[in-house]
Amino acid sequence: MSHNGSMGSRHSNRRRKDHYVPQGYLRGFIDPARADLDKPLWHYDLQSGVWAEKSPAEVGWERGFYDYFDATTDLAHPDVRFARFEREFSLVREHMLQRNFKGWVKQHKPFLLGYMNMMRARSPLLIAQQTAQNRSLRGATVTSVDHATNSITVDSLELRPFSEGIVRNGVISQMRQEIEKGSDWMGNFNWCLRYTRSPADPFITGKHTLLLEGPAATLDEAMRHPDTLIWFPICWQACLIGSLRRFDEGTFEAHRWVLDHQRELFRRDTTGYAISPTRLDP
Repeated sequence: MSHNGSMGSRHSNRRRKDHYVPQGYLRGFIDPARADLDKPLWHYDLQSGVWAEKSPAEVGWERGFYDYFDATTDLAHPDVRFARFEREFSLVREHMLQRNFKGWVKQHKPFLLGYMNMMRARSPLLIAQQTAQNRSLRGATVTSVDHATNSITVDSLELRPFSEGIVRNGVISQMRQEIEKGSDWMGNFNWCLRYTRSPADPFITGKHTLLLEGPAATLDEAMRHPDTLIWFPICWQACLIGSLRRFDEGTFEAHRWVLDHQRELFRRDTTGYAISPTRLDP
């Protein structure tokens, strides 16, 4: 689990280290030869181009990232939504590795798609996008409801921006609702798994664990465009790739260009970081 503390509706444990990239997920990117080290991960800062050794606890968190605006709110904490996915993901990943990824489609595909959607929903990118969208909304406060006439009274006919409290609580609630959708639109895509055998030649991950590649400018367009590819590394050994087109091979050892291209994608951004089991040359 990335979080500790009460799962209840009152959120006294605020301003904690909230991991938007779960530590259990990050442990899948540790070279077995480095597993006993205090800082077994290699962290690559995309802006400075500097490599550093990190522990899973040091990566992928912001303080109070999933706090509601008001600690006394009765809204359920996001931990309730994260818990099952974080608990089961490590077990699913280990089972897939033990079986050399055989049978993953029938046994684990629905869970993996739901996990990917959870990772997308809780990501800094989607949180920032939803915050900007909520700040652009305008509304009024309902002061009374007349059930007899099925009408309402508002405090003003002039619509105005919502308070930061309403914006923030809305963002966290919308995130929870997205996670509840499970695999959602990802179920419309075809999925393949590509794997590698050496931590010296790995798949990598980063601040953004799920990347969309293609010509579409928006998510709605990407969901319909045949050239869209979705990349989600499960661990250094394996990466899921989604497309509206069918793949020739469902599970196959990754070709050289796939590994090179995936690593380039996850190091292409100018902000954030990449995570690797080994220090890779630029």
